[in-house]
Amino acid sequence: MRSDISLETGRSELRDSFQPVREGPRFRPDIQGLRGLAVALVVVFHLWPDVLPGGYVGVDVFFVISGYLITGLLARTAVRDGRISLIDFYSRRIRRLLPAATLVLLVTLCGTLFFLSKARWEETANQIAASALYVQNWRLASIAVSYLDADSLPSPVQHYWSLSIEEQFYIVWPLLMVAAIWLARRQGFPLRLSLIGALSLVFAGSLIASVILTEMDPAQAYFVTQTRIWELALGGLLALTGHGFRLGAFARQSLAAVGVAGILASALLFSASTPFPGANALLPTLATVLVILAGEVERGRFRGLDSKMLRFIGDRSYSIYLWHWPLIIFFLAQGYSVSLVNGLGLIVLITALSDLSYRYVEQRYREARARVEWRPLGYGTFAILACVAVSGGLLYSLRTESIDTALIGTPSYPGPAALLIDAPVPDGVDLLPPLARLKRDLPIAYLSKCHQEEGAEPLRCSLGDPAGARAIVLVGDSHAAQWIPALDRIAMGRKLKLVTFTKSACPFSRVPIVAYGKPYVSCAEWRENVLAEIIKLKPDLIFTSQSGYGTVPQEQMLEGLRSVWSELVETGSQIVAIRNTPYIRFDPGDCLRTTPAKCFTKRSEVESNSTFALAAKSQKNVVFVDMTDAICGPLLCPAVAGNIIVWRDLHHLTASYSLALAPYLASRVGL
Repeated sequence: MRSDISLETGRSELRDSFQPVREGPRFRPDIQGLRGLAVALVVVFHLWPDVLPGGYVGVDVFFVISGYLITGLLARTAVRDGRISLIDFYSRRIRRLLPAATLVLLVTLCGTLFFLSKARWEETANQIAASALYVQNWRLASIAVSYLDADSLPSPVQHYWSLSIEEQFYIVWPLLMVAAIWLARRQGFPLRLSLIGALSLVFAGSLIASVILTEMDPAQAYFVTQTRIWELALGGLLALTGHGFRLGAFARQSLAAVGVAGILASALLFSASTPFPGANALLPTLATVLVILAGEVERGRFRGLDSKMLRFIGDRSYSIYLWHWPLIIFFLAQGYSVSLVNGLGLIVLITALSDLSYRYVEQRYREARARVEWRPLGYGTFAILACVAVSGGLLYSLRTESIDTALIGTPSYPGPAALLIDAPVPDGVDLLPPLARLKRDLPIAYLSKCHQEEGAEPLRCSLGDPAGARAIVLVGDSHAAQWIPALDRIAMGRKLKLVTFTKSACPFSRVPIVAYGKPYVSCAEWRENVLAEIIKLKPDLIFTSQSGYGTVPQEQMLEGLRSVWSELVETGSQIVAIRNTPYIRFDPGDCLRTTPAKCFTKRSEVESNSTFALAAKSQKNVVFVDMTDAICGPLLCPAVAGNIIVWRDLHHLTASYSLALAPYLASRVGL
């Protein structure tokens, strides 16, 4: 019984098929330099995004390099041994990648407990577990399309998304390669052409998906595997086809120079607003192909990437990539900004830590002790399970903390009363909600999945008193949804039914809205569908609120509001238009951890515009309600009022504070 899983085939047949592939691995200092350039772009982008707005393309350079090297390694193995051993390959990958990756995850988990607010522990633990399982890109894709998390600060392991895609490629591509060789031998096809055909299908299918999904859903397209795998396939195609070229020294130098220029142009000209990956990713990836190809032709090497500095960085590029992001996040979480001086200091720290990681972790575990080893697979499985178990333990402990809503409004938790009537606020009382639950102190509509982010068919929450004879309605975007806890309590106390229709980033106004650079079509359709639903309900009161939508001219917004409101008023309903809540200038969780005494924003700087007030003046049966004085003091908008945390993020109230506002909102609308 063999100790590995492999596909046996004739060596001579494979050697003939892979004739262009070199028999032995050849050190490519230019590729090491290219790695150094790629990781430098990423680090500079993360430190100073305004300096290098497209530095994220360094990741795409890595994808092409990885596809090229891994495909070449597998092809050389097939030529040398007459087979592809999956156990040998996976053992190599585990020894090469897992020790440093696991170390950084565990250190980051510890650092999270020391340097990050408790409000960020839960999501960080979730992402550490996802990173350990190499599905972090899918975790981030799910968050990227969630408006709920749109303003969340990045986690210290967000950068593991690209490693997850590479690992998924490493798992699947050898299996496809083995299957392609088996099928070629069975059907009598040329082996090399079979592999090129398989990779070409992956390349073409993924590139098409990337272009389409980047247009349809750019937030998700950035992270998902199917929009990125073509970049690794491109490198693989180069490994299988790029050895037959013969170019002179000048042509090689020119080819490489054009490639480097293409990479740098991408880093300088692209930005966060550039649709990516899609067709735009062809520029940095094809530029990378040119650089590799220039050194792959006979006796070729681009000396511009062969400097000692770039090779030093390239050797340590994996460790640099792993360590740089958590260090930057931990630094920013302390309330600091990245200036030139402290940015250079961070680079020194990143380089020093990465050098230690490279010398004593990467190098130590890279070499195999035997020709084929099962042991790394066992160690790798244990390391992954350890990360998941530790993260899971932290998640379990965090989720045992609860929010006791019965305390809201008691002398210990006066909430808005501290601002409105100067109610005494006792010291030494734990805040509500606990910081560990801050990001999840949400209206019930989010938990019940009846607040919608996608689709045009209305979802409704039925709250309040189900036996109530009269109904009230809440409609609007997430800034309307934040009033659900207050209105639910009011409805229960007044024996009213409460029906809610809320959709993220979608105002209840006939105005064109753009989301992710394209028309928000489902918003317009949803609004008209909801309007029809509300007219059928004929509620006594219709509450509405919305975000500022500064990109929409005020006159256009006023006309859009009046258009919708007039149709509702004609049915006999009264509209209560609640003024938008302020946007604060700090993350409440981070601020309360580091400098709680400074967690406030000047009211004059963040008070919302008067669009709702102007729209209400010209409409019959429309009442304008301004709750700002129950959220902010005369001069300042604090993070905490009466021992209750006001904000869960930069512009949404916590469910706890919304609940505390219930009696004050009720009195202002006569309920």
